Amino acid sequence: MGIELYDPEKSLKNFFREGIFSQITISLLTATLVSSYLAVAGADAFVIGVLLAIPYMTTLTQIISAKFVEKRSRRRIAIFASFIAKNSVLGMAVFSFLDGPYEILAFAVFYLIFNICEDLLTVSWSSWIRDLVFGGQMGERLSKRLAYGKIAAVPILVFQIWLFERFDKSAFPILFFCAFLAGIISVYFLRNIEDVKIRRISEPKLITPLKNVNFLKWTILNSFFCFTLSTSRSFFAVYILQVLGYPIWFILLFALLAHISSIYSLRLAGNISDHFGNKPLLSISIASFALSVVLFILADFHISTALLIIAYILHGFYTSAPAIAFMNAVADMTHRKHSAPFYAIGNWMQDLFSALGSIFGGLILANLAFLGGNAFIILFLFSFLFSLLLFPLLRFYDEFGQPTRIALLNLPRLFFEDLERLYREIRHIFISKFRRENSEL
Repeated sequence: MGIELYDPEKSLKNFFREGIFSQITISLLTATLVSSYLAVAGADAFVIGVLLAIPYMTTLTQIISAKFVEKRSRRRIAIFASFIAKNSVLGMAVFSFLDGPYEILAFAVFYLIFNICEDLLTVSWSSWIRDLVFGGQMGERLSKRLAYGKIAAVPILVFQIWLFERFDKSAFPILFFCAFLAGIISVYFLRNIEDVKIRRISEPKLITPLKNVNFLKWTILNSFFCFTLSTSRSFFAVYILQVLGYPIWFILLFALLAHISSIYSLRLAGNISDHFGNKPLLSISIASFALSVVLFILADFHISTALLIIAYILHGFYTSAPAIAFMNAVADMTHRKHSAPFYAIGNWMQDLFSALGSIFGGLILANLAFLGGNAFIILFLFSFLFSLLLFPLLRFYDEFGQPTRIALLNLPRLFFEDLERLYREIRHIFISKFRRENSEL
């Protein structure tokens, strides 16, 4: 492939370390936390919908930057963008002490800066790392990187539940500051990943992805799923807070459950993507989302914590698996080609549809406010029905892989193999400890 690396092992280690601290920052700026913060700060449903759409609308930055990032040092661009993004989180922490409309305005400004820089980081990072870890195990490595970060974020998420139980709204500045610290550490490890040089067989033209019919099919499928996902997901926390009457710390407990679920889900996602294909992975993600929406609806009729627990376990899968499927699919399509335009256009379309979904959900809730909690039920029903329409569309995407039913049949086998591996590792630890103690005697 023409890759020149002085110390690839060191770069891969820093790739995982950077992912750990980046994931901590992301885990403290989820839609659940941001929507809860805005709701407590006094923002109405429409304002919440618009502000939650910011991460999706700023993806236009990726389109603009895709033309030049691979002609310059992707490493330098990524480091600069990451540094500015993480410092904007510090601005969120400082200005969250304000009260009233200026608090929401200040948050919106810094949140906008954060997402613009994160999108510039994404397109340069995706192309850079694609060349660093390209190979048959890319799905596994990407999922492992995310999983390590989510594991490291668990103590922080437990800490935030305690903070909200004790300090309520005053906990937000502390959490934003923790996100800033983790982000700055991630920049340090990002700097220690070497640049990658590779000889290309194409030019970085923005129109190239538009000529790839299979890429367009895959991107449209992902975009439609992002639309229906964002329509409801943006308001799950608001629904639980305002309709079901749970306190903030309880909502964050559900979010922690989803976070823990996503750690193992990423392992499954990587295995499915590498061994069965990306189309089965997206199919399973859509099915898990549809089932989750049904559980949220049922929770309103039978206020059952058990239903919400299952819903958030599923939440951990369908929010993490599609990203693995998309990155792996684009990597397969762009072997020795410039991948930045593909990632930029794909991410932009998905985020555009996510933004439309978030705004659409806010408009529905605002216009049906006279129905009270039933407005959320109508919104969730729409998402459920729209997600079902995606299954027939999946057959139009052409992929060299296994049918979805094969992946589903192998899920129990993958699960039990993991249990067996875990048993062997625990057994090995205890046997080693026992032998060490006997040798000391």
